[in-house]
Amino acid sequence: MQINSQRFGVVELEDDAILTFAEGIIGFPRELSFALIPHHGSTYLAWLQSVTKPDLAFPVVSAHYFVDGYPDIPVSPAAHAAGVQGNEDDFAVLVVLCAPIGQPATVNLLAPIVVNSETRTGAQVILDGSRFSTREIFVAPPAARAEQESSEPATALAVG
Repeated sequence: MQINSQRFGVVELEDDAILTFAEGIIGFPRELSFALIPHHGSTYLAWLQSVTKPDLAFPVVSAHYFVDGYPDIPVSPAAHAAGVQGNEDDFAVLVVLCAPIGQPATVNLLAPIVVNSETRTGAQVILDGSRFSTREIFVAPPAARAEQESSEPATALAVG
């Protein structure tokens, strides 16, 4: 299948590469289908690109690259409440990155995007009781910095 993207042009994807969000993403309830497009081959940074709106793409970071303390509460209850079934081991956890020019980059650790890597279904969930906020300063973790310096990429971002 082909999708149009303002940022990437025409992107060719396998049909099973599409991620489905029954409730959309916070602020975009009608956008139900997205593709995950790695940023310049990165395994920790990608774009969650809408399949139907070429100009809608969210930069996301794999939560697998954060320190051991994230997430600080189980993701499964919030994921299950949002309709994403499966075990915690089946979930890829992504956080939305905000990087305005001239300001520090932040990530939304309070409301991650959870995707079941087997069923390719997902939801943006709110981790009630988490100590994290929607605007945590983002510093590329050591694993991400090592990936940038090496020619051998890591594999944490893959959903599927």
